[in-house]
Amino acid sequence: MKAEYSGSIESNRKVLHELTAGGDWKVQLQNSIRSDELKYFFELTESERIGIQNSIRLNVSTSPYYLLLSDPYDPDCPIRRTIIPNEEESILSPEESSDPLFEEKLMVTRGLTKMYDNRVLLFSNQTCSVYCRHCMRGRKVSFSNEHLTKKDLENCFEYLRNHPEIDDVVISGGDPLNMSDSRIEFILSELESIPSVKICRLGTRNPVTLPMRITDTLSSILDKYNTDNLSIFCNTQFNHEKECTPESKQAILKLLKSGVSVGNQAVLLRGINDDGESMLRLHKKLLEQRIRAYYLYDPELIPGSRGFRTPLGKGIEIVSFMRGKISGMGIPSFVNDLPGGGGKVTLSPDWYLGYHKSTRTHFFKSALRGTIHKSFEPLSSNYEDTYRQLSEEEYIELAGIAHPIENLP
Repeated sequence: MKAEYSGSIESNRKVLHELTAGGDWKVQLQNSIRSDELKYFFELTESERIGIQNSIRLNVSTSPYYLLLSDPYDPDCPIRRTIIPNEEESILSPEESSDPLFEEKLMVTRGLTKMYDNRVLLFSNQTCSVYCRHCMRGRKVSFSNEHLTKKDLENCFEYLRNHPEIDDVVISGGDPLNMSDSRIEFILSELESIPSVKICRLGTRNPVTLPMRITDTLSSILDKYNTDNLSIFCNTQFNHEKECTPESKQAILKLLKSGVSVGNQAVLLRGINDDGESMLRLHKKLLEQRIRAYYLYDPELIPGSRGFRTPLGKGIEIVSFMRGKISGMGIPSFVNDLPGGGGKVTLSPDWYLGYHKSTRTHFFKSALRGTIHKSFEPLSSNYEDTYRQLSEEEYIELAGIAHPIENLP
């Protein structure tokens, strides 16, 4: 039975605390907070009221657990901005697209997209425990006509059997962990039975937005199919340190105990995490939760995304800032998933300055101290012409300020 709300914001949030205390993920989903109920839990701004009224790209819904991480009175709260649309979301730009990555055009059978030669993306379902306002799949998520039937899934598996070059399957959606245990087990058992499929990656935010979904039963299923034939990984999405809670840590520990490695794919979001200190604090928290950094995504060009997008240089700046302040396994690769189905490209600070051929000298800028350092190309190298060539003037300038290399005794 769905809870009813009335009275003050504090009393309504108390009801959500009681719902969450039981730790039942199904109760959480049954009591998802929809757009017309947000007024019971937030002091809404006029911009938010307009955003809620005009939200057509993506439905509004959040789990009680995730809502309770938000501030009811601060419209700049990062969790709140993830949950509640504002009026800027209804303003469209000409460069935006509902499918910027061509996932629909690259679909080989219903529910299966092939962008890379050896990898596919399986759209297992269309629901999530929270409909994040920056979601790149608003065209699919929260709409019932995107539901995959068992026959659709069987067609996907048949395609995989007929294409042994595919060894890596990403299961996404929606959120695949919103499915029932039996449906998850069905999909994993089918993948595990296909000899050519060696890797399965689960793309899920539930450790962040619905951590009680990671039950002992689900962990047992993951452990059962995490075999010599199939290696299961999990990529989740923590975007702000407020999402790193004792509950999320317990969910991650359960995944790890089932043999599932966990990586984080954050999204760079304006006003939420677009500064070096915020991103550094987040990734330190993630390492404490035993989650390795994987990607930091430049936001996709989806309709209504202008309020979240940052200059490309901001992501490069943040990754540069993190160097030397956290170990390498806590620094994500900043990537742009190219519009038009071009795949991911890594964007990074240009630490490599160039090569001087006659002296076989490479010059670098230290990410740690900003000083200039040099290294040397091996003799008889056949790569010398592939490097950025330094002029004599550039070489003299860099050689004059380069950190000295002490001779070995």
